[in-house]
Amino acid sequence: MVKKLLFSAIVATFFSPVTVNAAMLAIETGVMNWNSNATETFGEFKDANSFVSIKGATGSEFGDIYGHVKLENFDNSNLLGSEINLVGQINLADTDFNLYGQVFDKSMPNWGETNTLLGLSWDKSYDSTYVQLALAAHVVNATYKAFDKSFDEQGFNGGYAYINFSHSTSVMGQDFSFIWWQEVFFGRNDFYLQLAGDVEDVGFNGQFIAKWHANTHWSAAVSYRYAENNMGKKGYHDGIFYSVQYNF
Repeated sequence: MVKKLLFSAIVATFFSPVTVNAAMLAIETGVMNWNSNATETFGEFKDANSFVSIKGATGSEFGDIYGHVKLENFDNSNLLGSEINLVGQINLADTDFNLYGQVFDKSMPNWGETNTLLGLSWDKSYDSTYVQLALAAHVVNATYKAFDKSFDEQGFNGGYAYINFSHSTSVMGQDFSFIWWQEVFFGRNDFYLQLAGDVEDVGFNGQFIAKWHANTHWSAAVSYRYAENNMGKKGYHDGIFYSVQYNF
């Protein structure tokens, strides 16, 4: 509990100055429409689920930082979950390489995980295209209460690789952006794999996003979300997400 409170305080500290100085601050809401394969495994937790998130980002010559706070199933207190993500890069001199760090916390009624990722990244912008790669060590603190008693697993949990590709364009006077990101986990702890339900050593998850920017403030997006031996399930599951976003 102390760790969760400390983490929340760190995130709150980040979001306070963001409202004044951020390059981007937005609120997004929509529906995560998971397919039947996911619903058969997770029930109501992965069906047609509402979500709302606040996200912000800022950058400088020193580096950049991104964060979001997300609530899932906010219309159903029995299924309510939260997600907090904080990602930072510190530039290494005048190169395109960076020190990379990420803290990702996911809490649901019967389980919770805090994942810490530390490593190196590389990113570069090419006109309207942005590419980012990262490689990091993975440390996990996980608690699962869906069993007869609580199981705890914490410590080193293998490696992590990440790719992000985004492109902006204009079609018939309308602005669009297209994003693909994927993260891969490998060398994970056997006990953790059984606990989390991923089972297989190598797992990945990602998302394809198509976004229409109606004007300066409003945008709408449809995305394809997928996972293989990750996000609590052996094998493949996926879904289609729909959302609208307001940029402050």
